[in-house]
Amino acid sequence: MKKKIMITAALLAVMLASAQDSLRDLYPKNKKGNEILPRKGDIGLGFNCLPIIDVLFGTINFATPYPGSSNMVQYTANSNNQIVGKYYLKDKAAIRVRFGINTLSGSMTNQVQDAKAMYTASFGTQDDRNAASLLRVDDIATFAKNNWLLSVGYEKRRGYRRLQGYYGAEFGIGRTGSVQSFKYGNAFSDLYPVQYTDNFNALTVAVQTPTSAGRVTRELEAKNGGGMRYGIRGFIGIEYFIFAKISIAAEYGWGYAITRSRAATSTREVYNNGQNGPAVFKEEVDIDAREGQRGFSVDNNNGTVFSMNNTLGGNTSLSGGAGALTILFHF
Repeated sequence: MKKKIMITAALLAVMLASAQDSLRDLYPKNKKGNEILPRKGDIGLGFNCLPIIDVLFGTINFATPYPGSSNMVQYTANSNNQIVGKYYLKDKAAIRVRFGINTLSGSMTNQVQDAKAMYTASFGTQDDRNAASLLRVDDIATFAKNNWLLSVGYEKRRGYRRLQGYYGAEFGIGRTGSVQSFKYGNAFSDLYPVQYTDNFNALTVAVQTPTSAGRVTRELEAKNGGGMRYGIRGFIGIEYFIFAKISIAAEYGWGYAITRSRAATSTREVYNNGQNGPAVFKEEVDIDAREGQRGFSVDNNNGTVFSMNNTLGGNTSLSGGAGALTILFHF
């Protein structure tokens, strides 16, 4: 009888130890007794950790190629400029959101000679002309850009202890756009030469001469061809918890996206010295047509709906996939 009791107790001890091991695998704790993995009801926040890798390893050519180097290591732009948020519906399932809102606006000013003052001074003395040559007027360029992206998805997980695998799908929508306008200090004239800024990027100056035949144009406003993006994406990844509820995730995805870009237009001021004499007028021209694109893409193709890059210029590269690296904090 005692022997049966001892055997039964031993079996119960083995079963209890096995159950405890299983619980430790499912809900591991660190040496301080803190749980390592997120649980139901937890929130996770994360961001792209490649800048951290660049700081740590870029100087020794591990992550970031430097001028003249042959290192062509590429990482996907999938998580660039985005914040990742998660809410755990279950211990092994979460709703996740990735979003990025980026805007940029500003102005540039370039001074050119005051053409009207120089013309008026040409009827006066040398002192008048010398004084007028010092006068300047402002050419001003203003610009505004915007780029936003929102994706919502569902994520499932499996794994034990610190190493977790995950997979799921998400829907994304995004928009891009930009506009720039120009105001010139000198109006076009059929009486005297006029200086104006021809290129604000290089601050180069051109001259409109009233005696020259033909057309001279300068831009007043340009609306670039931004547009809307929609897409669905499947993803799979591996997440390792380096500390309690702090992890680094490597993720790879494949999605289908539809992009619609509007036509780009430009408003210009024209000085035309034609057969009927000089004339100044405005004209609107289409500098690009409407475009539509759709297709499947791996994450590092920057033209997809899930990328924040190449907002206005499009993308022609299909160079294969690369994983996104994200650092996440759970609480």
